[in-house]
Amino acid sequence: MARQNNPAYWSQRMKLMEDALKDRSFSYVENMERQFMAAQAEVERQIAVWYQRFAANNQISLADAKRLLTAGELAEFRWTVGEYIAYGQQNAIDGAWVRQLENASARVHVSRLEAIKLQIQQQAEALYANQLDLVDAAAREMYLGSYYGTAFELQRGLGVGWTMQAINEATIAKVLSRPWTVDNKTFRDRCWTNKQALVNSVNTQLTQMIIRGEAPDKAIAAISHQFKVGRDKAGRLIMTEAAAFSSAAQKDSFTELGVERFKVVATFDKDTCDICGAMDGQVFKMSEYQVGLTAPPFHPWCRCCTCPYYADMAGLGERWTRNPDGTTVKVPADMGFDEWRQKFVQGAGPGLTPPQAGGTIPAPAPAPTPEQQHFSTAVRGMPGMTQDYGDALEARFATGTQAGQSAFAKHVPAGSVSDGAYAKTAFFSSQTQKVKMNFADDLTNVRGAGTTFFHEHGHYIDFMACAGTGWTSLQTPAFGDALRADFNAYIKGIMKQQKITKTAAYSVIAQEVQGDLYNAISDLMGGLSRNKARGNWGHATKYWTYTGMLEKEAFAHMFEAQFSPDKYALMQKYFPSALTEFENLLNGVI
Repeated sequence: MARQNNPAYWSQRMKLMEDALKDRSFSYVENMERQFMAAQAEVERQIAVWYQRFAANNQISLADAKRLLTAGELAEFRWTVGEYIAYGQQNAIDGAWVRQLENASARVHVSRLEAIKLQIQQQAEALYANQLDLVDAAAREMYLGSYYGTAFELQRGLGVGWTMQAINEATIAKVLSRPWTVDNKTFRDRCWTNKQALVNSVNTQLTQMIIRGEAPDKAIAAISHQFKVGRDKAGRLIMTEAAAFSSAAQKDSFTELGVERFKVVATFDKDTCDICGAMDGQVFKMSEYQVGLTAPPFHPWCRCCTCPYYADMAGLGERWTRNPDGTTVKVPADMGFDEWRQKFVQGAGPGLTPPQAGGTIPAPAPAPTPEQQHFSTAVRGMPGMTQDYGDALEARFATGTQAGQSAFAKHVPAGSVSDGAYAKTAFFSSQTQKVKMNFADDLTNVRGAGTTFFHEHGHYIDFMACAGTGWTSLQTPAFGDALRADFNAYIKGIMKQQKITKTAAYSVIAQEVQGDLYNAISDLMGGLSRNKARGNWGHATKYWTYTGMLEKEAFAHMFEAQFSPDKYALMQKYFPSALTEFENLLNGVI
């Protein structure tokens, strides 16, 4: 391969590599968002229970909120705090918070308001610990990927290679502990600041809502908003810190390889800001490389990167090819990253994964399974299917359980949907054996993209997979019996724990299952209680009077949950034995 002296080559190769790294760091953001949503749901549940327990006529005064817990309530509080302490010790939560919990457990006077605030802060502390782990993991992956990826691109672009030392753990730890912003804060400092801001804002909101006598639904909505703000901050922090350490790695790699000057490369599209537009193409000496000032990121969510800059490529081969023993080796254009690493990185340990984008650093992707191949063929052949919706469905299918994937592959052909632009409520018809639904609506479904698709195909499989006539879900009474037993056990648990009536327990559950993520749980709770324990989602009360509807809907909901780890976890929480029976049914038809 001839040496590359085209500036556009270097800009393009480094930009592709950087974009691939950012795509990978965004997976950490998605993980963080799932954890925030779970914590938010738990806080909403705790506040709803708190209001249900202490409010009169859906309101509670500040004086009532500051009343001390009774002896029984205090004993329950201490049991809860004991669980928090054990969790903190097992999951490396901030030691200062664990000590605060220990002090709270020893107190003999605790107010109602203090108790709920402590419960809320526990969720924030757990989030903070998880956020630290995610930022640390993302930063490490970005640093390693950028350091070696930069070296690989340079040596391949020059057509020659030379050995370099692998990065050790001490070097990475030193880089990650070094602040790069003008306020001299590390990402650990920023995580802590974000946590305190979330705790303070939630506590302030709760106290002010109580003073104003707001109803619980308004209090929950206001606090949910604060968690969304916290979630946005966490995502911004992960992406910005990952970009910063990727940039630091490029600097270290450039220095190791003898680069003397670098150029800033921006992404040009409708979202490009004035700062990045002005910095694009700017050339600096390596001695001037300073993250946040002359090198990206220049602001949160910055998409810029750097590339080497050479005014004159003449004589580059001699300058860049000196190994310790004076030898040089050619780097062919088609050399892969793994081969390059083994040949030129001394002491490289396992686990180094190259970025993948546009062939920047080739790495074979895992071959799709037969189930995934069938799903892709079936979905792409459906009338009205779009690229975006098909991509969203394939992404969800890839996360599914083996049983769920196998059932779909065995029983669902390409023609399962007769109308992908249906204007009314989606449904599966056992007469036509077809699904009618709206693909465009399901792509932006607030319950999650693909929720309707997988739910209706749950009905499809329930009917089509039945060995005889009728529906798989109705072939044995065990499934329906398990649903009712799980429901009754959950109701009784709430009644016993909170010392309330069955009617009050229904209200507690209805508050618990308000969120969009709880749509399936809300529907089933409604079906089992004539909608007395239903949240925001569910069928009309009359629907549940028809024979077999509970089992059919539960089958479809649990099939959809096979392709959503979060919804599957909720099924395990509320309907554990019914989920086991469902999976027995599913395994019986594959």
